[in-house]
Amino acid sequence: MILFSKKIPILKNLFFALKINSNSVLLRALLASCLTFQTAVADTFRILNNDRESLQCRIDLIEQANKEILLSYFIVNDDLVGKALFQLLVEAAQQRRVKVCLLIDAVRSRIARPTIAFLEENGVEVQVFNPARLFKPRSITHRLHDKIFMTDARNCITGGRNIKRDYYELGEQFNFTDRDVLIEGNNAIYIARNHFYSIWNNRKLSFRRKVKPISDTQRKHIAAELVQALNTLQQTGVIHLKTNTQWNDVPPTTAPVQFAHDDFYKKKGNKIIETDKKDLGSTNAFLNLINNARQSVIIENAYIVPTPKMKRTLRRAVKRGIYIRMLTNSEATNDVMLSHAAYLIGRKELLKMGIEIWEYQGPKMLHTKAAVIDDTISVIGSYNLHAVSQKWTTEVFAWVADPQISRQHRAIMDNNLLSAVQIGCNNRPTPATASRLKKPDFNRRLRTFLARYTVAYLLKII
Repeated sequence: MILFSKKIPILKNLFFALKINSNSVLLRALLASCLTFQTAVADTFRILNNDRESLQCRIDLIEQANKEILLSYFIVNDDLVGKALFQLLVEAAQQRRVKVCLLIDAVRSRIARPTIAFLEENGVEVQVFNPARLFKPRSITHRLHDKIFMTDARNCITGGRNIKRDYYELGEQFNFTDRDVLIEGNNAIYIARNHFYSIWNNRKLSFRRKVKPISDTQRKHIAAELVQALNTLQQTGVIHLKTNTQWNDVPPTTAPVQFAHDDFYKKKGNKIIETDKKDLGSTNAFLNLINNARQSVIIENAYIVPTPKMKRTLRRAVKRGIYIRMLTNSEATNDVMLSHAAYLIGRKELLKMGIEIWEYQGPKMLHTKAAVIDDTISVIGSYNLHAVSQKWTTEVFAWVADPQISRQHRAIMDNNLLSAVQIGCNNRPTPATASRLKKPDFNRRLRTFLARYTVAYLLKII
């Protein structure tokens, strides 16, 4: 059941929630959304392909926020980037009385507990998603993979980038190449904000992390670290403060922006109740776009290990005459060797389907999750083409049917092929692109080999 659809007006949603369950989390989320929902605005869809530009956009949105800042992320680290953003969030909460909510994955995010305590002391509410519990296996496998950065119920960044220095050309060992999108539009923002609060208010999933009170010495030390991080980024020219840049000052889209996500609701009797198991909302939304393709599906995705459900969709599309092209990581650029080993096992099957495959050669590691369909629809989000995204992790993506934006997006994706190798029908690099092949080091080759013929092979059988 689609609980937050553009076909159901806000008031009708409220009456539905009251009728089903007057104490439901759905009702609380809807009421929260109605309280601050903005007046009608034009829909916009601005692609943030440049890493530093994407960081600057986040800086500016925090500085310009007046009412509310919502962040939901798989990885938030208290590194250089994380601490700089924390400083701005604290200033927003303390100086402008902005409501700040930070939702992070309990397993993959790395924020020291004293830092969490400091943030909470200064008005930044922090919750963790699904902490691992010994006798609850789902708490280990089910993770928050969303990337949502929303301000004032009006602007929302989603895409592949986490809050970690490696995503903004500031990595100490390596960097990712990635893509985000800044969206604006009543329907998409309404749905995204409802989604955020549905998880934030879900007592089966989101919890406050237990932290000890911090001492004055710790408080001063953390405060100094956050200020220093922000100053470092500013003094090195990575970011600029108080730019007053209007990031949504772009032409409106020709169609409404859409926002897809997973839900944590199920029907029990005559009630809709919250659960700790996600549905297939994002998977079905993405596969429906492929099912409705008429000419082409161009995909950039960091981890491509399609599930049977995904492969059936791809196979049907090829049989309809749809041209499908995929760009993913190579052995030299993939940061998850188990995933690459599983991809190598299934690569030949994809080639036999008639899918054109390219492998990115660097110099960065590909982390994008994007698509262009029929040179008309642009898709950017957190969704990977593998079983983890389908079954276990929360996913989101934004999309819009706008030919001009899609032409811009397609040009970015085509340009990335200049740093890629095409894999031919013989499962080897084509002669025309073989000269670009980057040989991985021995350690990577060994790890891929071991993973391919042990764990990845067993997982494929299972």
